[in-house]
Amino acid sequence: MKMRSKFTLSNILMFLTPIFLIGVITVLFIAVFIVVFPSQEFDVAKVSLLKPRTLLSYVGVFIGRNPQGMTYILIWLALCVLVIISTVSIVSFTLSKSIVNPIHELTRAAENIKNGNLDFEVMRATDDDIDKLCIMFDEMRKNLKRSKQREEYLKKERSMMLANLSHDLKTPVTAIKGYIKGIQDGVADTPEKVDKYLQTIYNKASAIDDMVSNLSSFSKLELDKLQFNFQIGDLHSFLRELTDELRFDTEKSDVILECKLPAEAAYIKIDYEKMYRVFSNLINNSVKYKKDGTGHIMISSRFEHDGVLIGVKDDGVGIADKEITKIFDSFYRIDPARNLNVKGSGLGLGIARQIVAAHGGKLWFQSGAKDGANAFLYFPLRDVIEEDI
Repeated sequence: MKMRSKFTLSNILMFLTPIFLIGVITVLFIAVFIVVFPSQEFDVAKVSLLKPRTLLSYVGVFIGRNPQGMTYILIWLALCVLVIISTVSIVSFTLSKSIVNPIHELTRAAENIKNGNLDFEVMRATDDDIDKLCIMFDEMRKNLKRSKQREEYLKKERSMMLANLSHDLKTPVTAIKGYIKGIQDGVADTPEKVDKYLQTIYNKASAIDDMVSNLSSFSKLELDKLQFNFQIGDLHSFLRELTDELRFDTEKSDVILECKLPAEAAYIKIDYEKMYRVFSNLINNSVKYKKDGTGHIMISSRFEHDGVLIGVKDDGVGIADKEITKIFDSFYRIDPARNLNVKGSGLGLGIARQIVAAHGGKLWFQSGAKDGANAFLYFPLRDVIEEDI
């Protein structure tokens, strides 16, 4: 029941209930008067005394001749006052209780929130308006709890990020300083050694740049500030160009990169720069976790359920079943015991999945742990011409 309706009902009860009860009491007392006190001496019939006008005309004379009758009248007045007071008190108490109790509950909830306790539930109220307020307050509590949990998670992530940064940056920075010192001290005494040292310095600096870039993208994704430049494009054409571009780098790492795609175009909503980052990350991971000898990476595609399914399969060390669900976690890395030479921030796959999700797609992995890793990406197909990207 709404608050306005409840107040209206309470006012009606406080008005009609005393009238009804006082009427009943009055009738009972008149009946007692007629029975207890004689009326023959007034030359009037008892039935006539039921008429208010006749009764009032003889009240004064009656009280003078029967003083004890005044007691009955006072009792009647006292009962009438008691009925009025009781009715008003009961109705007011019931109304105030239905309002005050939820207010006390909300006050208790506010006190808990002020003290940092969010593990409680706000009780519901019988009044519709106050119940709506209780529901909204409880939703606010739940949102605060989720925000607190998110804040604690991010705090833990930041602590882990700092720990990883201090570890990951120390190695390349130390190497850069060492090689520069070697050049300064004349250890690199031939042009070939100088070129080798400079190339190593460049590679280490590139690794640092990749870390910073990943951290920047991670922060922007967490804050929903990463900007996308979407357009409708052919994913198959993009993958062919990407394969041609990366094949030279993979071959230097003794990995053969192949691409077998249908001739038919696969138009999707795509940000080419961000999508390049996704696939280059997947391919680089396959290169990192290759087995000894020549490795193979195959990019394939097929149309499925109004979309296109892309597979990136390698024959590397694979991913253990217990790690499949963790590889997208920020800063998580595959068990280093399986490949001691693998370096990285552990952010790449998490960023890749969020980028794919922004494209309306999905990214997941399958692995037999011994037969290499299989990455799958699904994107919904789009019309060639669309106004709203």
